Amino acid sequence: WEMSVRPFTMFSKPKKAGLPVPMNSKLTEAAKKGARSITIKMAEGATAYHPNTELLIGADCLEPGTDATTSLKRDRSCSEVVRIKEIKGNTISFFTALKNNHPAGDIVTPEFVRYRYWVDADYGTVFWHDHAFGATTWPHGGFGVTIVEPFGSTYHDPKNGKLVYSGPIADIHGNEPIGAGVSGSFRELMVSIHDTVPHTVNVIQSGNPPGQPVEVALEAGKTVSFQMPEKIMMAPNKYINGGTHTTGSGFNFRAEPFAQRLANNPDTSKLFNSAIHGDPDTPLLSAYVGDTVVFRLLHQLMNESHVWTISGHTFLTERYAADANRKNSIHVGIAERYDLVSKAGGFQGMPGDYIHFNGRSSHFAEGGWGILRVLDKPVTDLKALPKGTNPLGIPSVPKSVCPSDAPVKNFSVVSVDRPLKLNPNTPDAIEVDFERKIELAMPEGKIFMLEDEAARAAGTVMPNPLTLHVNIGDCIKVNLKNKMKASRASFFAPGLAFDPRDSQGLNVGNNPGDQTIAPGGSRTYTFYAHPDNKETTSLVWDGGDIVTNPRNGLYGAVVVGPRGSQYRDPVTGQDISEKNSWRADVIIDRSLPENAGKRNYRDVALFFQDEDNIIGTSFMPYVQNVAG
Repeated sequence: WEMSVRPFTMFSKPKKAGLPVPMNSKLTEAAKKGARSITIKMAEGATAYHPNTELLIGADCLEPGTDATTSLKRDRSCSEVVRIKEIKGNTISFFTALKNNHPAGDIVTPEFVRYRYWVDADYGTVFWHDHAFGATTWPHGGFGVTIVEPFGSTYHDPKNGKLVYSGPIADIHGNEPIGAGVSGSFRELMVSIHDTVPHTVNVIQSGNPPGQPVEVALEAGKTVSFQMPEKIMMAPNKYINGGTHTTGSGFNFRAEPFAQRLANNPDTSKLFNSAIHGDPDTPLLSAYVGDTVVFRLLHQLMNESHVWTISGHTFLTERYAADANRKNSIHVGIAERYDLVSKAGGFQGMPGDYIHFNGRSSHFAEGGWGILRVLDKPVTDLKALPKGTNPLGIPSVPKSVCPSDAPVKNFSVVSVDRPLKLNPNTPDAIEVDFERKIELAMPEGKIFMLEDEAARAAGTVMPNPLTLHVNIGDCIKVNLKNKMKASRASFFAPGLAFDPRDSQGLNVGNNPGDQTIAPGGSRTYTFYAHPDNKETTSLVWDGGDIVTNPRNGLYGAVVVGPRGSQYRDPVTGQDISEKNSWRADVIIDRSLPENAGKRNYRDVALFFQDEDNIIGTSFMPYVQNVAG
């Protein structure tokens, strides 16, 4: 059976080759609800209709009464399917009466496909897309998603409580389970991840001939299925290597590009600040502290793999598996989906603006990021979820992210300028192909290190990224001193619990103050290794200049081990519980009931850094060598 359909807007066919004109027609006069006949005018050269055929009347009508192609006045319910009983000239009569009013000019066609599905389980997020000309239709939006909600659910506009049936943001009211140990109503955000979007690409500067005009990049990027826009922004993260342009991305047909914001205000430390730039154009999910929030994550478009990350919140990678890994970041491949259940404000229950983003630096910069806004006081444009969700209302906010009895670990960290050579036995740059080079020397290198490591880091020994070891239940105090010459600095550890108004390390949304520090300044960031987040690892980035500094070496990790553990140097046996070390022998405290059955182990932190823009993509000819 032919499952593809031709455009219902097509009423002529200039070229003789190929299929005939689609069997489209228009109403020559309005048809009222209850009528059993219509009058039409067929498209020129189209095949006539036949009795007992089903017709779709109002083909371009969208709920709630709007048009995809025209501006006809309509009822809210405006499209319907009827079966032809008889045809006399241009008048068509039906077996049943019309259920809706239809204006003159409404489009009528038998060329439609009706799909029926039986929703027999909680599938969560279900992907669908055009499969006739996907390479050209997908970048223009030829895809979508059906979300299967828990049994008996109703769907509501978070602002006014009215029923809704579509859209990326909704409040889902119900009583059924949505995840392991989680039931009832919740806030929902559908995160549709895109790539291969020409309208958001950035021009690549590295790995191309010096002085190459932008016009060359625009022309080189054009294909039948990838038409470049007339205007294109330069990649703000200039180190991205190879190809004429990035591949373009966004969330939910929306993007908030770094380049656009930096053109408005070049201060990278204020890149996510809503007081300066306004809220991002990507969908913004609002919730009250303690609300269940569900992120429906789907990679819909179309060639690459991605990493979705959210700050200050974690989720089970399999929502109904209580013993699954709990993460704040997850890899998502082509057409892959996840249903991620979390709690607004994290387990720490802290209000404020949190950031979620595409962890691939090129797609992050193209605009793949958004805000989760967690409120601790009622506002007029956010209805409360049904009382069963938070029976006592919005919970009170703790005075500190850390409980008063939590063990405290203090780390004195500095950010410094430190030229880096990734391999001392190689040239500074190695040409691989297409005039691309692997840049092994980083003269603008920067690192985090503990303050007492200054002498060692200043020597010839190549440093490793800052790696701190803490335990479940620890309160972590990081006193950061910025000893760099020019850049602002901060300590962004999205996988830990923190107060986003004080210690997120990024100036996000409406959060007050400045969480970055100028050269010569210092600041203390407070984090909590919350027991409900289990053993985990949080990446650490600088947020003073997130566009450039992490690439230049200003990154690290905080590794959370079992409660009460001690850490030893594998070579010397020295206690490194408050030191910086990428490797450690972990000594378990078996006197604690939660550690029963656990054994000592060796812990190693591996960091991957890459900047090759085209390896593994559809760039032609395919490259075989990695450049960076």
